[in-house]
Amino acid sequence: MTRRFSLLFLNFIFCGFTWAADPLPSGEALARSIRDALPIEDAIIDATMEVTLRDRTRVKTSLKIQTKRLGQAECLMTYETNPAKVAGVHWEVHRTIAKPNRYRIGKKAKRLAKPAEKHVGLAKSAFTLADLGLEFLHWPNQTTIRKQRRKSRACHVLESSRPSADDGGFLRVVTWVDIKSGGILAADFFSLATKAKKRFSVKGLTKKDGQWQVEEMEMIDVEGRTRSRLRFHLK
Repeated sequence: MTRRFSLLFLNFIFCGFTWAADPLPSGEALARSIRDALPIEDAIIDATMEVTLRDRTRVKTSLKIQTKRLGQAECLMTYETNPAKVAGVHWEVHRTIAKPNRYRIGKKAKRLAKPAEKHVGLAKSAFTLADLGLEFLHWPNQTTIRKQRRKSRACHVLESSRPSADDGGFLRVVTWVDIKSGGILAADFFSLATKAKKRFSVKGLTKKDGQWQVEEMEMIDVEGRTRSRLRFHLK
């Protein structure tokens, strides 16, 4: 179950289709293929969020991540911090093919998240609801700008942008989509400046029994000088 879930999680969070070598896919088609990808089955996995703060202090938080299918065109991803404690917090990302995401937060995830709350880090990390829900793939401008090698792998480079960020988020995101596996290997998040404010990368992407498996994801907050690592406890 955990081995299958690792692939499902990569599909759900950072995944796309494998495209032919030529020509470049359209940006909208590439973005749509990623955001509409749904897991094939329900799964639960334990994970740890480790955040290294600016003063080098490390904060570790246990997580339980659950994927649940809701019919053929919907799925729900739930993130629960400190699942063994009463003080745990729930986040929910409700995805439906061809529709906007719905986000809920709280002790039991009963209320819709306000726009600004989608950009608050989970467990003091740089991973936000908007990141986990791939919100940038719903933005109006999607362009495949080139092919480029990243982590020694051939990738399509997708640029997502929007004209304004009234919710306090970013204006532009550049992602490297691995052509062979279909997963997003890295992403840079920008505001008005040309220098990235956050950098995402996948760690430990391997193929086992014919399935792609990711062991860890990392998000670096360049301005805040923090490093967040989401580690999956796979068997």
